[in-house]
Amino acid sequence: MNHLFYLAPLRGVTDHIFRSVYEKHFGKFDYMVTPFVSTVRGTRVADCYFKDTLPQNNDTKRVIPQIIGSESGGFLLLSRRFADFGFSAVNWNLGCPAPLITRKKRGSGLLPHKDIIKKFLDETLPQLPIALSIKVRLGFESKNDLEALIPIFNNYPIKEIIIHPRTGFQAYEGCVDLDIFEKYFEMCNHTVVYNGDIRSLDFFNYLQNRFPTINRWMIGRGVIMNPNLPAILKGENYDLYMVKLREFLDELLDVNSNTLPLKSVLGKMKEMWGYLGIELDKSGKLSRKIMLSSSLIEYNNAIDEFFNCVT
Repeated sequence: MNHLFYLAPLRGVTDHIFRSVYEKHFGKFDYMVTPFVSTVRGTRVADCYFKDTLPQNNDTKRVIPQIIGSESGGFLLLSRRFADFGFSAVNWNLGCPAPLITRKKRGSGLLPHKDIIKKFLDETLPQLPIALSIKVRLGFESKNDLEALIPIFNNYPIKEIIIHPRTGFQAYEGCVDLDIFEKYFEMCNHTVVYNGDIRSLDFFNYLQNRFPTINRWMIGRGVIMNPNLPAILKGENYDLYMVKLREFLDELLDVNSNTLPLKSVLGKMKEMWGYLGIELDKSGKLSRKIMLSSSLIEYNNAIDEFFNCVT
């Protein structure tokens, strides 16, 4: 079976700079979903909304912009602009677990409200100029929310449904519920993409054996913890990983330094190391110096020390 791999959207991490530099060093994803932009009211959208999705910075056939919100007019406004850019699909975020989002009935906070979701689809899909995919969780507080939604989704021309088998209330805590996922997968008439906790070849093999008809897989935190993970899952050669990782991180730092202020650059690199350190530095002693750096000089010294110790 030909497996397709998707890069999950991680806000503050997987922007177009990360996506471009990552693919230069570690190979291409089949698809990449961008961090979300929010719907807006009115008839115009500020250019800043599109800084991550400008066509000159993205492969519009593989990159899928993500939108969050429940207002069909604002969703269509953004989608039409994405269509003008040449994108072939847009993703509706029904999965974000952040309290600032969910309390506004956005992201996973919208999942218990099937009437709002149905109204949105009724108003949006007849006018949508590109394909629609949806990213969901099992529910917000209850794992049963999706049971009421899948029969609704089945009535609409949706490109695919990306399912993360946790509730919004769980965020990223606890285990994914594969039993409930299996139930909803079997209910769904649309193409399903599995998303959640793919961090190792062993777990990926387990998922393949349990769900042999699924061939689409979304990876988020796992690929930040180990950027070579897609190569491992594909059975490709991953020699010289630490050399490639250092080159990747150095270029990521350089490109961000050309566009962002120092504080933002350090923030982005530390965000990366918050994930990388989990895999590479079990004690946390070396990566702690990176996380405490307050200047590029301190950061680069800490990086040098880290790679000298682990290679």
